[in-house]
Amino acid sequence: MEVIQTTWFLCLLVLSVYHLFVFRLINKKDSQPSSSSLPGVSVIIAVRNGSSEFRQHLNAILQQDYPTLELIVVDDHSEPSKRKELEEFMSILPGANLILSKGSGKKQALMTGIEKAKYEFILFTDADCSPSSKFWIKKMIEKSYNHGAVLGYSPYLKLNGWLNLFIRFETLMTGMQYLSWGMMGRPYMAVGRNVLYARELLLEKNPFQIHTDIPYGDDDLAIQSLAGKAQVSVCLDREAHMISSPPVSIGEWLKQKHRHLSAGHYYKSQSWWQPGLYGIALIGHWFLIPFMIHSLAVWQWFPAFIAFLLLRWMNYKHWSDKLGNADTIKWYPLLEIFYTMYLAIMGTFTLIAKKRTWN
Repeated sequence: MEVIQTTWFLCLLVLSVYHLFVFRLINKKDSQPSSSSLPGVSVIIAVRNGSSEFRQHLNAILQQDYPTLELIVVDDHSEPSKRKELEEFMSILPGANLILSKGSGKKQALMTGIEKAKYEFILFTDADCSPSSKFWIKKMIEKSYNHGAVLGYSPYLKLNGWLNLFIRFETLMTGMQYLSWGMMGRPYMAVGRNVLYARELLLEKNPFQIHTDIPYGDDDLAIQSLAGKAQVSVCLDREAHMISSPPVSIGEWLKQKHRHLSAGHYYKSQSWWQPGLYGIALIGHWFLIPFMIHSLAVWQWFPAFIAFLLLRWMNYKHWSDKLGNADTIKWYPLLEIFYTMYLAIMGTFTLIAKKRTWN
């Protein structure tokens, strides 16, 4: 029992260190732009069988308050009927270009778009996303400097139901982690729905080419391949968010998360440990509580449990105040328990079964 008690307190210590020193918004300053000028931006979207909703998103992007902008949609082998619909729609959109991917898979589609882009910066997003404001591009560019990369945030649209509540909670927890590490100068992932690169950086380092045999991880593995080679900054501004349409069924959401988590198979060891240690500590903390109840008197462990739960809860509130989804705050203890179960189950499943396609 002493081993269990020691392990539980060690897990609590690890979680506390993360929340006190890594996930702290206080004293963290956003990077400042290197210039007041607004360079040209090429927005690139890889799509397969685009929907009518996607076409609405294209209009929202083209209506951005930005002086020099082009939109490049790369079709990754859509069905002929879907491609024809998209061609007809885009033919009447000024500043929009539809091109066919040179290869198969999302990374090949993105590389095709990079080659065709004509502006200094490239901003990636996905087909199911819409900018939160007309200043999305401008706010992202304002955080770019030294021709590096900018990590953005992409929350999910708020809908009714417990599944949507949890999806939005999990998204904020993920954002809290990768954005914090990004601000500390040790980025390990991005979200392909909202990430900005200098075009010359992509052409020079070619981060998508390194893992073309892997059908996912264009966001995570690309950022990791640039570690130490480019400056990475972070944009937290709500006007720079890309709002994504959420999965509406558990099966659809789990399929999506399986694809995202599968990139972890190819993480560098240091990059894996940055979020991995937190997840392991959280699982150990909650799964060992039944043993703590039976092995120690309540007064010996419960005060620490409450104190550090409040620490995590308040830190989550700070992030929610910054990024949104305030309605999830009051449910934090319950959502953290479900988040722990999700990490344990999906982590184990992903270790066993790799995802083989990008969509």
